[in-house]
Amino acid sequence: MRIKYSIFIFSLFFLPLFFQPLHLSGYERIISLSPQITESIYLIGAEKTLIANTTFCKRPPDALKKEKIGTPQRPELEKIVSLKPDLVMAAQEANDPWFVERIKRLGINTVFFKRPKDFKDLSHNFLVLGRLLKKEETAKKIVMDVKQRLHKNVKSRQFGVLWQVGSGPIVVATNASFVNDIIEYSGGKNIINSEVPYMRVSIEEVIKNPPQVIVLMAMGYSTEEEKKRWKKYLKDLAFVVLDPYVASSPTPVTFLEAVTRLKGAGNF
Repeated sequence: MRIKYSIFIFSLFFLPLFFQPLHLSGYERIISLSPQITESIYLIGAEKTLIANTTFCKRPPDALKKEKIGTPQRPELEKIVSLKPDLVMAAQEANDPWFVERIKRLGINTVFFKRPKDFKDLSHNFLVLGRLLKKEETAKKIVMDVKQRLHKNVKSRQFGVLWQVGSGPIVVATNASFVNDIIEYSGGKNIINSEVPYMRVSIEEVIKNPPQVIVLMAMGYSTEEEKKRWKKYLKDLAFVVLDPYVASSPTPVTFLEAVTRLKGAGNF
């Protein structure tokens, strides 16, 4: 009797942890709550299954034509339910876990991707997405191609990089951030070391350990004004201006694009 009871408890609470929601015939009505997921769906050629996404989903341009369910931070639950999706896909870097849990409680299949710490994690998420949407081979080919091209990008000489996220105050990505992997694959070295991924720094701190390249992102500040500011204090400086989606909503392809851009700036 005890053995049967134990098996019942195990089945009830633990077996669901080992399985992801999967339709044998594939999903046909998918809602994406993250720009990263939306772009990934297009990359593997599964966009016909995407019925809706967020107002932040702008890549590729065709994603703008999809039904909108609000922003990643404030999705409209009633709108999502009314569209009758067979799968909702969310990401930790874009969506609140409590909202994803609300969707699950309504009986809607939901996948919640963890925030990637590096390219390896990013590739894993991309491959899981491909497997769920019956595009596993396409996803594998994309990841393999990116990996091969990344290895060709490896440089022997390192160059100092400052990755600026905010302007007032100056906020930068440290060696503990996801973008540090972009820096290292490009042959660069992050000049800011910390246990936290993002931190405030002063101009004086940067001058003490001057970078050769500064990465700027159009995230609520003028990249041109920042260039002018840094040129007052640092000489022989190169700049790279990247789409903020590269850091906040990356895919294997945009990761490679960022590495290539940064490597090019470091060839001085």
